[in-house]
Amino acid sequence: MARQYLVLDIGGTFIKYAIMDDGAEFVERGKVPAVTSSEEGTLAALAGVRDAVGDFDYEGVAISMPGRIDTAQGIAHTGGAFRWVLEYPAAERYGAVFGKPTTIANDGKCAAFAESWKGALADVDSGAVLVLGTGIGGGIVLDNEVWMGATGGAGELSVFVTSFDAARNGIGFSNIDALWAGRIAASALSGKFAFAKGIEKADGVMLFDAYEAGDKDAQNILKEFGFQTAAGILSLQSVLDLPRYAIGGGISARPETTQIVADAVDELFDPNAGFLPFGKPQIVTCKFGNEANLIGALAFHLR
Repeated sequence: MARQYLVLDIGGTFIKYAIMDDGAEFVERGKVPAVTSSEEGTLAALAGVRDAVGDFDYEGVAISMPGRIDTAQGIAHTGGAFRWVLEYPAAERYGAVFGKPTTIANDGKCAAFAESWKGALADVDSGAVLVLGTGIGGGIVLDNEVWMGATGGAGELSVFVTSFDAARNGIGFSNIDALWAGRIAASALSGKFAFAKGIEKADGVMLFDAYEAGDKDAQNILKEFGFQTAAGILSLQSVLDLPRYAIGGGISARPETTQIVADAVDELFDPNAGFLPFGKPQIVTCKFGNEANLIGALAFHLR
């Protein structure tokens, strides 16, 4: 019988959980509301998960969570929406709730590991995953290992600088115009469409429905999205020279998203092939969608 594990994806709204076997097959799954305001609230929510899966015999606990995470030491240096998390021994404290060996890893890096293990990057040694949501999640895989970096922050592409002039005013989400996230994240695209239409709020569904209907504003926004994404990929290629980039996030469910990026990469790379000292990467869609963080957390735990 395959070994079973409890796997959790701690997010700002819900804690998703699953019983999974060592081949990443789902046996049971569910979710409970997340409590971001305090350690006590988070531990109580985890206890709710423990009680919900009490009938299962699992060998360990694998956790995906936001923040700058030292997976090897089990320390969460930061916690994203969990503002109280600071230099926090999360693997130890969370593991005490379950009484099982527990690992933690950054959610974006979990998504990258999932795609490297069994997804869109499984047949290449290296690649990058770009998860387009509120920011740009994902990570970089080099020689079949998720690149963690010196402080656990490698692959945090939301803050990839795309305007040196704008960066003079500071680096951070208060100055989003300086950052890649302000140009290609799903939240940025929705905001641009709302502004173009003079409405208070829009989302990705509205944007792509308008695009399919031939709306000029939507078409212009997504064409520029393709170019801005391709330009960032070109810059990353000058450092990493990767064979493949996988596009994820909610908007990647629309086949137009990957195609728009792939077309822009062709347009930017092909005329300059004789000049550029690195290869053009393949652009594909991530395989796992909302399950990626769970699958990747399990991959970290098994490693």
